[in-house]
Amino acid sequence: MKTSSIRIIGGRNKGYRIVFKASPSLRPTTDRAKETLFSWLQFEIQNKSCLDLFSGTGGLGFEALSRGAKHVTFIEKDKMLFKNIIKNVKNLKYQDQTDSFCGNALEWIKKSKHKFDFIFLDPPFDQVKYLNLLATINNKDLLNENGKIYLEISKHTEVEVRRNQKIIKDKTVGDVRLMILQ
Repeated sequence: MKTSSIRIIGGRNKGYRIVFKASPSLRPTTDRAKETLFSWLQFEIQNKSCLDLFSGTGGLGFEALSRGAKHVTFIEKDKMLFKNIIKNVKNLKYQDQTDSFCGNALEWIKKSKHKFDFIFLDPPFDQVKYLNLLATINNKDLLNENGKIYLEISKHTEVEVRRNQKIIKDKTVGDVRLMILQ
C-alpha cells in the first residue's frame, strides 16, 4: 500500500503530517490553496463551527482546528479515509471538538439539524452537481447568519451560485479555483 501525506501549515499543530493511502481519486488541498483559504479566514475562524464535507484526508478540518476553530464535523464516505480521520482526531486530541460520520455527504446534509459558521466543500472534481449541492445546503439552512462556504473546484468547471448567494473571494491556484460564498 503506497502512502502519501499532507501537513498542517499553521496554528498549534503546524508541521503535523496526516498520512493516508494514496489514491488516484483523492486530491488533497495543496499547501498553497490552504494558505490562500486561511489567509482569507484568519480573523474569522477562531471559536467557529465548521463542516468538512467530502473530508478525504480531513486536511481542511484539521487546519481549521489547529487555527482555533471550536468544532469540526467531518463527513467522508470512504471507510479507509474515515478511519484515518478518526486516528488523527485521537492523535491530535480533538475528540471533544469533533464529530465524524462515515457516509454519503448529500444524504448526511438532508438529515442534518446542525448549523455551521463555515462549510468546506472540496468534493471529487466532476462527481458532484455543484448547483444541486449548493441548493441543498441552502434549503437545509446549514449556515449560521453570516456563515460562509469554501468551494474548491477545477478551474475548468463553470459553477452557478444561487440568487441569495454571492462570491466574496475568488482565486485560481494552479488548476484549482478557490471561492468563498456567502
